[in-house]
Amino acid sequence: MNPTPTLSFMEAIKKVFANYANFNGRARRSEFWWWYLCAGIVNFILYLPIQILTAKKAAITEQLTQQALNGDMSWTEIEAQANAQDPTTMIWIFGIIYLIVGIALFIPTLAAGVRRLHDVGKSGHLWWLILACGVGVLVPLIMCIPDGQPHPNQYGPSPKFPDAQPAAQPFGPQPMGPQPMQGYGQPMQR
Repeated sequence: MNPTPTLSFMEAIKKVFANYANFNGRARRSEFWWWYLCAGIVNFILYLPIQILTAKKAAITEQLTQQALNGDMSWTEIEAQANAQDPTTMIWIFGIIYLIVGIALFIPTLAAGVRRLHDVGKSGHLWWLILACGVGVLVPLIMCIPDGQPHPNQYGPSPKFPDAQPAAQPFGPQPMGPQPMQGYGQPMQR
């Protein structure tokens, strides 16, 4: 059983965008982690100007406040200078771009995470922990670390070993269909 080659950075990004909102199937580790890295880099690059401009606005405000307190300038001059140097418009523009890109990246990130959990044999519903609480992000991320199951599972064939056979049942054949029950959840004696 030979594994398929690991996806490169660009192959992983293309694959995630090709499966933009596909929550079915499985995703390899390389696909998920390269995508997660790409989304993190994009978020950092778009958030950096917001931080820089916010720091610049704070520095301008501090400088003009000091000049006002020292009596170096009149309030009308300070107000005119503050309006000329105010980066608030640029902060809003970058903020809106950051929000739009963040929403656009959220769906494929969630879909890739669900498919990655499917690859290790877990339910994609574990990603609800992220939405329920901030600390919950660690649990699904930790579950995405191990290698995927090498055989087909309930979520589809292995992306790493596409020609693998289904795993054998550990304790022989499992009974099909519902099992008869005898009162309050007790198995019926046969």
